Amino acid sequence: MESKSPFYIEVSDLNNFARLVCALERAPLPCFSMNLNNNHIFAVQTEFVNGIPVIYYAKYMNSNFSNQFIAYRCHGLSETVTLVDTASNPLFVYSPIINIEKLPAIMEKNSRKSKKITYTKIMLRDLDSLAKIAAYKTIYDEPPLPIIFFENKKNSTYTLGTSINFMETDSLTYFYYVNIESEPANFLKYSTQRSEKPCFTNSIENHGYIYLKIIKLAKEHPLVTNDD
Repeated sequence: MESKSPFYIEVSDLNNFARLVCALERAPLPCFSMNLNNNHIFAVQTEFVNGIPVIYYAKYMNSNFSNQFIAYRCHGLSETVTLVDTASNPLFVYSPIINIEKLPAIMEKNSRKSKKITYTKIMLRDLDSLAKIAAYKTIYDEPPLPIIFFENKKNSTYTLGTSINFMETDSLTYFYYVNIESEPANFLKYSTQRSEKPCFTNSIENHGYIYLKIIKLAKEHPLVTNDD
């Protein structure tokens, strides 16, 4: 199978990247430390779209490739993210850092944005529906899907959505989304056992809820066409 240039999608900062690879995961995702276009980045591949890898990354200029883990902790209403050499503190979860010396030439190029290669957008009626989509894997004791959000410069709203391919044989990847008026918190709190509306929060300490992590992008998602 021929390799294709990935879609590189920048998240806003290291905290959002750490939340993506660490928060609410049964096993934190390994991340890759490498140079890309003269920038040091941390990166993680999340899916394929039309056979093209989708890689989320965060720029981080203070690393010298010597650290071994990204340490993440959400406590109270705050998050702590740091680079460490050992995974020794049980209060944190750790994403192992894989240092890449050299990428294949095909992976050093960012796939060009194309109208032919995008998510198939499905606009939802409410936040409840988005929470149900993002949380559906928890039925099988799997981690919930991350919710991506970005600002729409065109109309000063924010899009929250999650991408999913229900069938492995389906070539389409769907992006289920809602638009909201203000920037959300770090998590969406949702319950299947209580008649409560989902709400945004920075805390994940109340028991009996499903928490969905929200990841802020540096700019609009290249696979989501802004045609609303």
